[in-house]
Amino acid sequence: MKVLVVDDIGYSCHYYARLVEKIGFPVVTASSGFEALNYLQTDNEIHVVLTDLVMSGMDGVDLFQKAQLVERYSDSGAVPAPQFILMTAFRPEKNSPDRNLQRIQLANELGFSKIMFKPLDQEELKQELNDMSLNVIHSSADESPLDLYSSTQKIRESVKEIIEADNKEAASEFLQILMEQIENLKKYLKIA
Repeated sequence: MKVLVVDDIGYSCHYYARLVEKIGFPVVTASSGFEALNYLQTDNEIHVVLTDLVMSGMDGVDLFQKAQLVERYSDSGAVPAPQFILMTAFRPEKNSPDRNLQRIQLANELGFSKIMFKPLDQEELKQELNDMSLNVIHSSADESPLDLYSSTQKIRESVKEIIEADNKEAASEFLQILMEQIENLKKYLKIA
């Protein structure tokens, strides 16, 4: 899974690119939204875009919207638009009329996979990229992508809700279901 890091501040772009490499993913960098679009039009191996919110010319939200319109193809057919992580140094305050807050809210509505605040938490970024990499695993039978990312996100959200509700009965039942599914996967791996 290749990651495209987009930031118009050179040292930030370099820093986050090295961080992604340290986590274990190949990376390319772009210093503007326009350069990032060129990469997306020519490199079908890019599955994740880690972009800054505030950039001159085209901000991270505009880049996301334009990237959804880019047609990408491989020998197997159409390649889906990459997943996006939005980075921002802006810290939203409740009821703030700030344009950056409006852009962050729009990013949520448009479907960014994650919004992260600078400086990025390295462990959080590592977890997010590892989760996203599950989404680009291909089935050996037909080479169509399996969407494991959505499923793992739903599991995380369910666990969080159970813990926040302090519901030990639900936690026990959920754990039992997970254990049954783990056994099914173990059986499958022994057969395969």
